[in-house]
Amino acid sequence: MNRLRSLTGKLIEWLKRPGSKRKLAIRSSVIGVLAILFVGLSAEYTSRPTFCPTCHYMEPYYESWLAAPAHEEVSCVTCHFPPGIAGTIRGKVEGLVQVVNYLGSSYTRRKPWAEIDDASCLQSGCHDTRLLAGKVGFRGVAFDHEPHLGDLRRGKELRCTSCHSQIVQGDHIRVTETTCYLCHLKPEGNIETAEFERASDCTTCHVWDSVTVEQPTEITAFHTEVLSRGLECNQCHSKTVMGDGFVPPENCYGCHSEQDRLEKIDDLDLIHREHISENKIECIQCHLQIQHKIQRVSLEQELDCATCHRQTHKEQVMLFTGEIGDGDSAPSAMFAAGLDCAGCHVFHGDIVNADDDRIAQPQSCENCHGTGYNRLLRLWKAGANANLVDFGRTIRTVENAARNRGTQTRKKTEPFIEKAKKILHVVQTGQPVHNVTFYDQLIRTGYTDLEKAVQAANLGVKVPQYRSAPTVPGQCANCHTGIDRLSVQHEGITFSHEIHVDMQGVTCGTCHSNAVRHGQVVLTTQNCNSCHHKATPPEVTCESCHEEAASIYAGTYLDKDTPDYMFAEDVECVDCHIPDSKVIRPTVASCLDCHDEGYDSDAEEWKVEVADLTQTIRSQMASIPRSRRDAAAYLKARRVLADFEKGAAGGLHNYELTSELLLEVKSGLEAMGTGQ
Repeated sequence: MNRLRSLTGKLIEWLKRPGSKRKLAIRSSVIGVLAILFVGLSAEYTSRPTFCPTCHYMEPYYESWLAAPAHEEVSCVTCHFPPGIAGTIRGKVEGLVQVVNYLGSSYTRRKPWAEIDDASCLQSGCHDTRLLAGKVGFRGVAFDHEPHLGDLRRGKELRCTSCHSQIVQGDHIRVTETTCYLCHLKPEGNIETAEFERASDCTTCHVWDSVTVEQPTEITAFHTEVLSRGLECNQCHSKTVMGDGFVPPENCYGCHSEQDRLEKIDDLDLIHREHISENKIECIQCHLQIQHKIQRVSLEQELDCATCHRQTHKEQVMLFTGEIGDGDSAPSAMFAAGLDCAGCHVFHGDIVNADDDRIAQPQSCENCHGTGYNRLLRLWKAGANANLVDFGRTIRTVENAARNRGTQTRKKTEPFIEKAKKILHVVQTGQPVHNVTFYDQLIRTGYTDLEKAVQAANLGVKVPQYRSAPTVPGQCANCHTGIDRLSVQHEGITFSHEIHVDMQGVTCGTCHSNAVRHGQVVLTTQNCNSCHHKATPPEVTCESCHEEAASIYAGTYLDKDTPDYMFAEDVECVDCHIPDSKVIRPTVASCLDCHDEGYDSDAEEWKVEVADLTQTIRSQMASIPRSRRDAAAYLKARRVLADFEKGAAGGLHNYELTSELLLEVKSGLEAMGTGQ
């Protein structure tokens, strides 16, 4: 370091010495080189992002740049200087002007403003022209850059920074949806009706069949199914636009004071060309904000239904929103999704003032949820009506008991009874179908209030235990209240929801999945075995699931009376299939654990014989013309083969019955072939 200082001192001393013209030229060259080095090093240093917050008003922009993961490794001048040497020189000059303004404190009279050319965004190594090809997903929207940057939008040429700007402090060069809404949802201005209808149509932006759009699978599948039925989005999602994007004239005064400019405020083409195409001014700087979102109803809100029916739907709103002023809230799944009354209450049709008269119908549910959803509606109504009758009867029983005890007793119980009566009124008037989960919660609370009334006055009345709907895990309970009343057939076996969901606590996701479509059954035989073959409840026997095998083994299949000889000797399923407390599928070799040597060879011969007969029958069935396949012999053959495949164990469960029935089937098919 000392050596460098010494050399520098000698160089300065040499430059100061008087000398010949040659020495003067050398000195001038050295000074020029030093000046160039100084300018170059200064240009390089001042191009670093860390230099920008030297001016204190640049600190928020610098901090937001640091917080922006997409550009944190990109230098400020990469974007703020247009590509090329000319752009760099122009940017440096403009930066020097800003420094002068800062040192002269003139920045207090003007806001620092930066414009980013499209060329900066689209330069090589950044967002080159390949960005314009194809769609990208953005918050549930399939966005395409090409028509926005290539074509005029509402007669205006957009720039990259028309959408990618910094309106919100700390959010550096992010898309501001308010710009989207002003273009797509503002009906006034220089726009044709047809163009506005296309731009404001929900499906222009919200698509459900694009892999580029990230959406929860169940939402995508549901909306795809709804749209396939031709349902309009606004039938469920009404009032999604708030604000009109108006431009108050006083907004212009924030930047302009020249009278000749202010007189051109009505020249929209000029204003938009100057502010959008030629200068990067965010739309929201002039326009009032337009919001686009799902609005939820509230207790204080006057709904559209109130046009005719004022103050008559308060209870319905209470149930729908899950708020009655007491206890925890439990909003309906429809409410949580932003639907209002119009989503379900469709027009009456062919009547006077149809626009104001609405009623819910089963078709309202099936339009969105698909055919069969009305079955849930019936399930809710049947269960709720029965529960409400019981609840009302219990209220009257407790109230009469308190009244018979005199005034003092009635006063003790009155607060609790009144709360229960309020719940009954809200649920009966508001209809449980508006929120089956909350209805169930309210009735349970009502029974608790009645128990408190009995205890407060020692009435000696027994309040029955409320058997509410079973605890259905997860969000499924929002719709599938009362599922315990349903039993269905699955792979030929009767499946009881009451046993599995209510009594055993099996979660819905064990058997159903929303990955492909809502509620798809993914239950397999292996899933059943993992529980039933591990720790089967005493009330569930082998015969409960294996009906075909049990009837073949017992010899009662198709009303026969030919039991297997082991069945006659009281040999049970577990004796062969669960040795040592482990479920197995035994082989013929396992027979030798009980039978004499050679029994395994006999068993193999039975299996071969049964297999040959089965193959012969399949060949016979294939030769039967389709026009004759509704004959009794053919249908019997199809049933026997299907049941034997599930339960005959190749004939080992009952060789005599199996061979007897297969021969009967074979003879019947032969008779069909000869026309007998």
